[in-house]
Amino acid sequence: MRKTVSSLLLASSLGAAWALPPQLQLDSLHASLDTLSGNMESTLLGKDDLPLAVSGYMAFRLKNFHYSEQSPMLKSDQARTSVDAVLNVNVVAMPNSYITLFTNLSFPFDLSGIYTNYLAKQPTTAPKNYDERVLFDHSTDYYASTINEEMNVGVDIRAGVFGAYITAGGVIWANASPLTMWERETNPRFVWQYELFEDEKTVSTYYKEKAFKPVKEGGRAFWTNRSFGGVFANVYQLPYDLKAQFLVSQPIDADMATRDGLRMYGGQPGELEMSGGYDFRGTVLHGRIAKEKVADNLTIGVNYMGVTYDEGAIYEDEFRTQWLKDKWLNSGNNVPTLLNTHVASIDVKGNVTPKFFLMADVGVSITDSVLFYQPGMVLVNGDSLDVKGKGGYTSDAKRSSMANPKVGLYVKAQSKYVEGWPMTAELVFFQPGFYSPYSLSNPSRFPGWRKDETYLNAGALRYSPNMAGINFKLEPSFNRGYFDFQYAQHRQIEAGKDVVAFNYRLNGRNLWESSNSWTKHKPLFIADSGNGDNAARYIARAGVQPTSGDGVKMYRQRGGLYGGTWEMWESFAAYENAHQADKGQVPMHAKWSSYLSFMGGYDIGHWFGTDRNIMMTAFLALSGVSTSFAPVAVSEKQSNMLMTSFYGQFEPTVAVTPTFHMVGILGLETFRSDKAYLYKEIKNNALKVQSNTPVGYFSETNAKFCMKAPINYKDFAIGLGFDWDFSDRVGLHFRYKFMTHSDETVPDNDWHSHYIAAETKAWF
Repeated sequence: MRKTVSSLLLASSLGAAWALPPQLQLDSLHASLDTLSGNMESTLLGKDDLPLAVSGYMAFRLKNFHYSEQSPMLKSDQARTSVDAVLNVNVVAMPNSYITLFTNLSFPFDLSGIYTNYLAKQPTTAPKNYDERVLFDHSTDYYASTINEEMNVGVDIRAGVFGAYITAGGVIWANASPLTMWERETNPRFVWQYELFEDEKTVSTYYKEKAFKPVKEGGRAFWTNRSFGGVFANVYQLPYDLKAQFLVSQPIDADMATRDGLRMYGGQPGELEMSGGYDFRGTVLHGRIAKEKVADNLTIGVNYMGVTYDEGAIYEDEFRTQWLKDKWLNSGNNVPTLLNTHVASIDVKGNVTPKFFLMADVGVSITDSVLFYQPGMVLVNGDSLDVKGKGGYTSDAKRSSMANPKVGLYVKAQSKYVEGWPMTAELVFFQPGFYSPYSLSNPSRFPGWRKDETYLNAGALRYSPNMAGINFKLEPSFNRGYFDFQYAQHRQIEAGKDVVAFNYRLNGRNLWESSNSWTKHKPLFIADSGNGDNAARYIARAGVQPTSGDGVKMYRQRGGLYGGTWEMWESFAAYENAHQADKGQVPMHAKWSSYLSFMGGYDIGHWFGTDRNIMMTAFLALSGVSTSFAPVAVSEKQSNMLMTSFYGQFEPTVAVTPTFHMVGILGLETFRSDKAYLYKEIKNNALKVQSNTPVGYFSETNAKFCMKAPINYKDFAIGLGFDWDFSDRVGLHFRYKFMTHSDETVPDNDWHSHYIAAETKAWF
């Protein structure tokens, strides 16, 4: 561009001077040289005048799973290879300095094969087709290519002391305050896990941020945002240092009707929050007004979050028939119910002093219940009593009630007063019944799913209602290394059901991805629900059994493996004996949760006389759930201990060259509980011996035998990978991992697997 303009200007000058005598021609040329540069620059477009700018990336991914030993759950998933690609394009138009128009487009492609027969929708109908490929990034409807993240459009308007942008579309990322709209990381982030959403950065920067000097907060890898679909307005500049934001959303994860929530996305960071249109049975409303520069450095905000449901859900059979399956008067869930939520909070955030950061949020949640009943029926102590015969549920036959407000408190304080020894303390107090579906106090992220259970690592990695405690972190760094120490102790305020849920941190993500049930877009499903063969089932420890029928899908807790977005969970009820397990009589205690972890890294490159970084990183954690105070959870045999877990991971990273880094993984994770039971079906009266001991209990009514089956799981992983910038703004990321799972009590659940993943990402 510059050469072209210079040539044109020079030719023009030469043409004008050609008719003059030679000396005058030279004088004219010399006189015009000073203006050539200015004339050329005047023809270039300035940044604010660019009509259009385009950026984005292309990614190509290959994954292969192969189970050399498989459990029954994996009999239809012995091997699978998938190839997919995505093109993300961010387009910005700037007609002038005051308005910016933008849109984010995404075009995903599944290259694993296209099927035109019925197996495309039922990929495991033929159990012997173990190696049959299925759509990779599929939903439970087996869509091939679907909307990817941030499919939206917006406008940014700036004028003096006013600035705001409005965006609408499929996925909108936003946060407000910890108790209204906030995400909390559930696991440490390691170099080994290359996230699909990593920002553009060189390999050396990527390793520096995750291995050599870990980034603990901020950035896409440590996301505090929630995902919504709808319309979001962020007024980021107002007079008097004010700012505000507003959200109107009808996400699919708020659809309580069709398939009774199984169409829900659960508020997870998914890519399809708004596919299908604004016709769902739930609405999310959010508002925030904040003032900055209070006492120089503080920001104070007032927040509201409301989740309400359409009463027309009662007309959808998939919703109400779930409640009808329970026998009247025998269950607390016998009346179709909608639970609307309203949350208000006041938060403060900022540096009280240059070395002391404070973030605090106090909130109140109110639940508005809508209970439907049949005309001709009355409610007695919350149960329906038929006094006039059968009748149909209608939205007019209902009763509404407002629960008492419940209080939640979150405080985070960070101190850097001790040079080189930064400290962080988080304190929480959540009353039983405090419920804010999109806040950090909701560990499951399933709006409307209010299950009474506790979580392994509760308080340290996840919060939940009915909890109080402290989480302390010490994170010093020194020459060539660092270490992090974390200790958390939390207790339930009131007694709750002894139902424990825990996630597989070492191999859970890969196990979930490899299953037929896996879907990035629609989590919540049990891990073997996608298998066409009924014999292909996980042998699960007993959870909370419904009193009759199938129970209500949103509230039943049967135990077993469940998937989330990039997570694999398992839950069970900690029964005291087999008789309790048979009857579904779950014990209740005010439980304690303890967590102790150490993470450290040291660069040993100088040991070998090289300036290349050779970082040795190790992570160790002990955690447990008990019915009495336990400073550290070491064994499931400790007094009143319900479950313990050990997690250890060693991760060496080597900077072979500035553009080529290697990473390894060696890990072990264990889960142990002496309170677990399982059910064995009784066929043809094969078992006639009745026992009423803590070990086993035979129930003729339910044709099953409840037997004690302690949890003693061992997960192992070893692997090698590399990240390579083989060209400017183009990288290759490769991982190979060998994984095993051992269940000492139920060996049928054992499996061994090889996992290979490769991704090429090109930025433009």
